[in-house]
Amino acid sequence: MTMRKARWFVALAGVLLPYVVRLPGGLDWLQQYTDVGPGGWLFLGAFNAIAWGAIVLASLFYRRPSSLLLPSVLGFGFLAYAHYSLDLSADAQAGVALVFIPIYALAPIAVGAVIGYVIDRARRSDQA
Repeated sequence: MTMRKARWFVALAGVLLPYVVRLPGGLDWLQQYTDVGPGGWLFLGAFNAIAWGAIVLASLFYRRPSSLLLPSVLGFGFLAYAHYSLDLSADAQAGVALVFIPIYALAPIAVGAVIGYVIDRARRSDQA
């Protein structure tokens, strides 16, 4: 896989992740995210782009697509847990979490990106 394909895969996974992780909760759980109209879809997509965009940004410093694995697993793992467990009907202010979830995901993404960079660098020096 080329780095370009890996970046597209990260972007596609990032866009679909909030909806896919809600499927195990049933259709009612999924409808909390899908019954919002075009503005709601755009809102969720725009804020979620913070997280997957950070992973794509980290990929600019890598030479190997496999180096994207760690920031993707840590970042998408956090996002998956947060989006799966968020109950929008629990409180009137629960929707505010949709803004903060991708921002909080930047911490595990950054940790994974730094470790991925170190691993990528080590593999480069081994081949040189």
